Formats: sequence, structure tokens, C-alpha cells
Amino acid sequence: MVKITSPAHFALALGLGAWLQSALDLPLPAPTPLAWIELSGGVIAGLGLALAVSCFILFARRRTTIMPNVHPSRLVLDGPYRFTRNPMYLALVLSYGVLCLQLGLLWAVALFPLPWLALQLYVIPFEQARLRSEFGRHYSAYCARVRRWL
Repeated sequence: MVKITSPAHFALALGLGAWLQSALDLPLPAPTPLAWIELSGGVIAGLGLALAVSCFILFARRRTTIMPNVHPSRLVLDGPYRFTRNPMYLALVLSYGVLCLQLGLLWAVALFPLPWLALQLYVIPFEQARLRSEFGRHYSAYCARVRRWL
């Protein structure tokens, strides 16, 4: 059973990366006048947040849970789930990456594989097994139609 949710994995890596950055400062390139880079990073982070919020709203409307350790009551297949089976994790990954880069947390960027592997090897397989067990062929057909990421 998955006892820690994926946001916790990413928050832990971000916190550890921030601490390592302050303890073992990695040299950063000199700031550039390219404000459009910061703006585009903000837009990407905003899109990630909007995607996550839209998923939360969709689950609330369907009256089912987003928690991986609770049995879902319905299979959500519309909204962003038409394009990716994991839009909340996609939003989390985008937001984490952009936030780390914008804050200059190179250690947090270096630690990115750790929460990513937890997501890929434990959280998603656990959720998929639960959904297959709950929804059988409907979930299998959905998996055949829609990719895990994009």
C-alpha cells in the first residue's frame, strides 16, 4: 500500500534540495536580462496549477476520491483524463521542475529522479492495480486508449 502521496515525495525532495543548496552552494550562472524566461516559467507553473485544480474539481463533481489509499467510487475519464491518465502527476512534475529552476535550487533539480522513481515504481503501479481491480475491463480499455503521460 502507498502510505505517502506523490506530492509528499516531491515536497521532501524540494525541501532537501533547498537545504542542500544553502549548505553546499552550487554556483549559478550570472542573472540575465531575459525576463521572458522567468515569465515563461511562471506561465508553465501556472498551467500546472490550473491543471491540478481542474482535476480536483472534476473529482469533487464525480464524488470520488483523489487519495490513492482510498477506494475510488467512480472512474474519471473526461476532462484532462482524455489525454493523459495522470494529469495531476503531470502538473506536479511541471510545477516542481519550474519552481526548482526559478528558485535556483540546483540540488532540488538533481534530486528530481528520487520522487520521479517513487512515482513511477510505486505510486502509479499501486493506483493502476487498484483501478484495475475496482473497474476491470473498463479501466483496461481506458489504458489501451490513453497514454500514462502524454
